[in-house]
Order: sequence, then C-alpha cells, then structure tokens
Amino acid sequence: MWWEAVCVLLGAPMVLGITELLQNSDFEVDEFRPEDGAWYPNGCDADWDSESYTGNHSVKVTNRGDNWGGIAYDLTLPGSKNYYFKAMIKLLNTHPGSLFAKVQVMLGVYESSGSPKYVTVGEVRFMEPQMWQVIGGDFSTPADVKKLHLYVQILDADVNYLLDTSTLHEIPTIPSNWRSQADLAIEKYRKADLNIRAMGSPDALKDLTVEVNQEKHEFGFGSAVSAAMIVDSRYKAYQNFFYDNFEWGVLENKLKWRQMEWSEGHVDYDTALNAIDAMLKHGIQIRAHNMFWAVEKNVPQWQKGMTGQTLWKQMERRIQGVIPRTKGKVEHWDVNNEDVHGHFYEIGTGDANVTMWMFREIHKLDPHVKLFLNDFGVVKDRYSTQAFYDQAMMFKNTPNVPLYGLGIQSHLEPPIDMSVLKYRLDQILATGLPIWITELDISEPVDDRKADLYEDVLRLYFSTPQIHGIMFWGFWDGRHWKPVAALASGQSVTPNAAGRRWQKLFKQDWRTVDQVRPLSTGQATVRGFKGRYSLTLKRRGVTLHNEDVILGNGGTNLTISMAGLGDTLHVSNILVG
Repeated sequence: MWWEAVCVLLGAPMVLGITELLQNSDFEVDEFRPEDGAWYPNGCDADWDSESYTGNHSVKVTNRGDNWGGIAYDLTLPGSKNYYFKAMIKLLNTHPGSLFAKVQVMLGVYESSGSPKYVTVGEVRFMEPQMWQVIGGDFSTPADVKKLHLYVQILDADVNYLLDTSTLHEIPTIPSNWRSQADLAIEKYRKADLNIRAMGSPDALKDLTVEVNQEKHEFGFGSAVSAAMIVDSRYKAYQNFFYDNFEWGVLENKLKWRQMEWSEGHVDYDTALNAIDAMLKHGIQIRAHNMFWAVEKNVPQWQKGMTGQTLWKQMERRIQGVIPRTKGKVEHWDVNNEDVHGHFYEIGTGDANVTMWMFREIHKLDPHVKLFLNDFGVVKDRYSTQAFYDQAMMFKNTPNVPLYGLGIQSHLEPPIDMSVLKYRLDQILATGLPIWITELDISEPVDDRKADLYEDVLRLYFSTPQIHGIMFWGFWDGRHWKPVAALASGQSVTPNAAGRRWQKLFKQDWRTVDQVRPLSTGQATVRGFKGRYSLTLKRRGVTLHNEDVILGNGGTNLTISMAGLGDTLHVSNILVG
C-alpha cells in the first residue's frame, strides 16, 4: 500500500525510489568547483575533512567573510514542483559568549525576469556546537524558474562547520487514491477484533444475542476550551457541544504561567483546577498546556530581565506549585512550549539544557504524567520541521530525559498541499516517538471547502499509526482565536458544514455502534475501533447482562459461561483474555 511505500522508514527518513539531484552529495570527492555542477565555496574556504557523518569525508567550511558565506550549490530544476533538501551539519564553534548559533538553509531563486528572490528553506534558531544535526526543508519552484542558488547561512560569520550527507530530491506526489488507501490504513491500525465465545448448552444459547456499542475511543479526539466558559451556566450550549463531540480537553490559557500569575506571587490555581474538575466529572481526559513558554513575549512580564539563580528559583517554584495540584488529574504536560522558536529560559539561565531539567523535575513530582515537546510551524511551514526533529532526537538520545512524545501544532490555511504536508509529517515520524496533533485549525471562510479540508487532514492524521490523538484548537466562532476556522457558529453553537462533517467522522465513520451478533452457535466476532465498549447480552429482547470491555491492540477475547434454562438463564462467568 502507498502508506508503507511512501512513508518514512522509522529510524532513517527516506523515500523509496527517490532520485538524488546533487552531485558529490556525500562529499567523498575532493572537488569543490561550481563549473562541475557541484558544491563549492562561496565567500569562504572549503576543505576535505576526515571527520564525517557518513562515508569517509565531510567538507570543512572556514574563513567565512559574511553571514551568507559558506558552501553553496547552483541548481537548474524544472518549475512548478516541490523539493526537499537536507544535510548533516556540525558546528565547530559558536560566537564568543553565545550558547547557540542560528543556522539557515537559503535559496536564491532566479526567474526569467526580475531580481532574484531569497527564500528561507529551513532554519535552526538555536543550534548547539559539537554535535551532528539536520538542517533543511522544502521549497517549490516557480513556473518560470531559470536557476537556483542553494547555500548555508549562519548569522555569526565567525562560526565554522562541517557539512555532510546532503540530499535533494523531488517530493513524491500523493497518489490520487490516497483517501481510500488511508481508509485501509485506518482499518488496519485503528481497529481490532472483539472475539466472543459463549459456553453453555444448546438450550442456554438458543436465541442469545450480543449487542456491542463503543463508548469511548482509544485514540484521543479533543479540543481546547475556555476555562471560564466550561463552568459558566450562561454557556450551556458551548458546554453541550464540547461534551457531545469530544473526549479530551485542554485549557486554552489558564494553565499558562503568565495567565496564572499576572503579578509575582499572586497565583490563580482555582480557575484552571475548577475547569479541569468539571471536565473530569464528564469523563473527559486532560492535556495540560503549558508549564513553561519558551518565546519571550509569552513569559510573565515580571520575569523580564531575570537571570541566573533568580530565574532558577522561579522555575522551581512554578513546578512545585502546579504539579502537585494537577497530579492524577492531567495525563499530558507540554513542558516548554515552542522551544525551537524561543529560548528565554536557556538564555536567561545560561544553561543550554534547562528544558531537559524541566522534564526531569516535573517527572520527579509526577512520574505518571506524559511529557511533551510541542511546537508550531512543523507541518504548516517548511522552516522548523528539521529543527523540531533535531530537538526531539537530542532529547530522546540524552539519558534520563523523560520525553514521552511530540506535539505538532497544525494551524493550517489553504491552499494545503497534502503531498507536502504528509512529507513534513514523515520527517517527524522518523523520530520514532508518539505524536499528538495538539492545536488543529484550518482557516477557510467557505464552509463546504472548510469541511473538505478538515476531513482530508483528519483522515491523513488518523491513518498515521504513530499519531495517538488530535486536538482542535477551539470549536466555536464565539470563542476562537481564528473564528473562520470554527466548527460551530452563533449563540446556539450550531455546527456548520465543517462541524457536521466532524460529527459524522467522530460519531459514525470512526465509531463502532449498534453491532448485534447472534450467539446461538457459541461464536461471534465484531471488528471495531479500539476503545471502551458496552456489551449487552440479550435473549429474545430481554437483557441478561451488561459488561464494559476494552478493545485494544491485538484484539480482545471474551468467554461467556451461561447456565440455567428458560427464565432462569443467567451469566455465570465472563473471562477477558
């Protein structure tokens, strides 16, 4: 199936059957000349180096005269196509006094007319030295492209580096029948068999039936909510829509440090905890967002200018104040939100690994909560895909960092190229870590078109086995940071076309309900979506027994022992194995 053929092979992001478009892509030939149509030094020195990521050699770049100075490649490619470039880079130093360097892959685009345009293909804003990391991203060629100038750019011109294992290839176009293929993947990965065996005499089994209904999904379907509205009786329609259409919840703002503690020392725990408790009473599972926020504009204002031990003590107080209160209530925490886009706490403390410390400290107080890296621009844009991959692999490969999974925000807007969206997603799947789509919205003003886009994106995500949950970032246009993306409209919180499409997927297409099987032969099988089920045994319409059953990976085998005759028929034992 196309899923296996095109998707990432875990552990090494690659695509079967690609054509490599770069000459000397692994730097095994000591030739750096633009006239040969290969890599060459541009405003720098380039030498063969025996240290390598793969093969026997890499290129060493030194004496860079400007931020744009570095290794470069001139390309001639067809227009109106999508390409992906990446390479392994190792910084040999940073600018004195700096923990990090900003590394970019740039593209000069020369069209038939006009001046060249310079495009950022990908960037790592906070790259540490002395370790191999990935740089790169995707780009689209304009229809009248004449030539392309690909190069590595580092803001600080005194940074030297090694480059190795480069690749450039066309992004495979998703097959025209991808939806049906995705549905096959959903059938394979999201469902399992519930095998029911009834034991008893022929008379005991006569006219016996079993009715199976799914009560809850194993997969996490949820949405962000307003902490105030979810407990305010004036917003009953808002609450009803949420509880009727989702099984997970995440507070939009009220667990964020800045929102909880507008002024130093005055912490509002109650607003968040009251909302969490209300959702828990309705059987909602909770993601917690977020313990820290790495982007400076989103940290508490009173922290600006704090450094060193002062900042350390504030972070310790934050963790010790919140985690004991949420322990046992929340199942996930986004630990340091959007850390590939901001490094407030790393820079403020002078510790490049402060986010790893956050993970460890939270884990000490709540060993059962699942801890996430969460970021934006990972699949929506090309800039941060590889930076997020780098960070995930660094955390994954560092001992005693309790990273559970990755949160991929998905604030999308048309046009959405499904081939490119899927390919970016594949780069993150290569980490081998569990994935949650944490902040899904699609800003499309035409309702029917929005419904189609949501269905396509949801089908892509739900058919990807490494993705364990999808959270909408809001659902009502009366409380949505992008009202045009909402699923429901007006004071009555009425589902629009996109909301109705979501309800069809959530309640019908991707849920197993009203499955009735005869048990007179002693055997029945229901193939259903994984999750929690209610099972009802009946004889000639009379209920004999109700049982809750979990259908999980590998399926569930249920053995029912029947005893008695006539009106005294009853269940003597149920075994789940």
